[in-house]
Amino acid sequence: MPFIRPSRACGLSLGRRGQRLIEAPGDNRKVYGFGLLDWRDGWFDGRLASGRTADVFCEQVRAAVAHSKQRGRVAIVIADHLKTHTPAGSLLVRSLLSELKEELYLVYTPAYDPDANRIEWLWRVSRRVVTHNHHRSDFALLLADVEKHFQTLARTPAELLRHIGSPFAPGKDQDAPLSLAQAA
Repeated sequence: MPFIRPSRACGLSLGRRGQRLIEAPGDNRKVYGFGLLDWRDGWFDGRLASGRTADVFCEQVRAAVAHSKQRGRVAIVIADHLKTHTPAGSLLVRSLLSELKEELYLVYTPAYDPDANRIEWLWRVSRRVVTHNHHRSDFALLLADVEKHFQTLARTPAELLRHIGSPFAPGKDQDAPLSLAQAA
């Protein structure tokens, strides 16, 4: 989720001629959402941060490794090319990769291809539920909505799997062989 913020400016949001005037809370602060989702079982880890920092990303990757270890698996994490997600852009990520080299594969999606990273499909739903058409006049209330939404997502793994198009979503034919592209 790139960022969550109330509408711009204060008072009314002024757009193009003919557009409706929408009351805005007058706060232009940003909060960034980070999410990690296991596409097999629907385990979800959603976090908020004041910036796109490597420390939050690394915390989530550690949580994914712990989750995978419980199931006796190596964690395969798909990430975008945000600088703070790459070893070239972050010493923390470089250190994490050397520390967890036996337990983690970090795979990067092609640049400028949000459909290659299935968490983006979930962010589309999250934006619609939380940030679009919100009626909050206070930033703290909007953040509470995001936290509540993340908690709801964590409690509904079957719904999450459907949102991202997982072949492991309930209702999919579990006996059908997976294609090589789905096996990851």
